[in-house]
Amino acid sequence: MDPQKLSPSARTAFKLIEFDKDEQLISEIRKHPVGLLFIYIGGTVITGILLILTVAGAALTGNTETGTGGDFSSIAPIIVVLGFILTVLSLIVTAIEAYLYRSNVVLVTSDKISQLLHQSLFNRKVSQLSIGDVQDVTIQQQGIIPHMFNYGTLVIETAGEQQNYSFTFVPDPYKAAKDIVGAHERNLKAYGN
Repeated sequence: MDPQKLSPSARTAFKLIEFDKDEQLISEIRKHPVGLLFIYIGGTVITGILLILTVAGAALTGNTETGTGGDFSSIAPIIVVLGFILTVLSLIVTAIEAYLYRSNVVLVTSDKISQLLHQSLFNRKVSQLSIGDVQDVTIQQQGIIPHMFNYGTLVIETAGEQQNYSFTFVPDPYKAAKDIVGAHERNLKAYGN
């Protein structure tokens, strides 16, 4: 299998997973870009709220004629610095979430399904499943947005006591399911039950 045909995050997964020389890459499943939109919108809203609260807090504490009976002008710089730090942290968290989202990948080959999930910066999960152990592939599309943008959740049910594989925001999930089922059927023809 040629790793040069893979995206950068899939090449990372390729280094973590053992592939046979004759194994053929069938598909690389990446998360749909619409999920990034949700991350960026959420980060922008939180950052905007923090900026508004910072400016409002600094304006209220800097105003000595509020009638509250106390002079809070000395804490206005503290509120501004604290608000700035929280705003920068919000932007950093949003960037990390976007990086983690883009780093998740599922590789479907002629012999196995490999899933690389980044759950946090220091927590990644690499799972491998023999293509022969696939029992069922289910697609879930709930709501109007997944139908409009053609993405969904791919659930791969496995034989035995293995945990089912679930991958969200799969673009063109019906094609992904068809690729997995096709690889499973070819594997059954080649190696039997």
